[in-house]
Amino acid sequence: MNPVAPIYVGQLQNGVVWIRVEGKGSFQNSHGVKEFATLMINRGSKQFVIDLENCPVMDSTFMGTIVGIKKLLGTQNQTNLEIINANSRNTQLLVSLGIDLLLKLDTEGNSWTEIRNKISNHIQNSHYLNITEMSKEENIQQSLEAHRDLSKANKDNVPRFKDVIHYLEQELGEQSASN
Repeated sequence: MNPVAPIYVGQLQNGVVWIRVEGKGSFQNSHGVKEFATLMINRGSKQFVIDLENCPVMDSTFMGTIVGIKKLLGTQNQTNLEIINANSRNTQLLVSLGIDLLLKLDTEGNSWTEIRNKISNHIQNSHYLNITEMSKEENIQQSLEAHRDLSKANKDNVPRFKDVIHYLEQELGEQSASN
């Protein structure tokens, strides 16, 4: 199995939470991102930036996790979750699943221009998520929740992910029965 891509995190003085993905955004690191975001939201954080400059691609579980974070933040304010530095592939993925309609997707590189490099260098040198390995059942549960969130986010995603959701539900049932 490939090593898990590190996730660097920080919080700006104005309270904005910064998450930087270094490598593939995947089911392997999505749980850590969701746990961290939940912790920060519970502490009162209301604005997040997800920096994808060094993220070549994301899987559907990771994108569903982003939707889950947005759900936790609430849907009233589109700018409380921003995606910056997304390459063309990640932008295409986010747009094709309708995720761009839920949050602010900076395709022009205009957001956070003054501090983009400064914060990235700061958090890369000191703050990263310690992503622990999850059990098979926890992985299935995380992936199932992420795919359900993707399906709820855009009705066009329902047929895309219905088989995945069905499979994960079956797998979760089998895992629960064997424990």
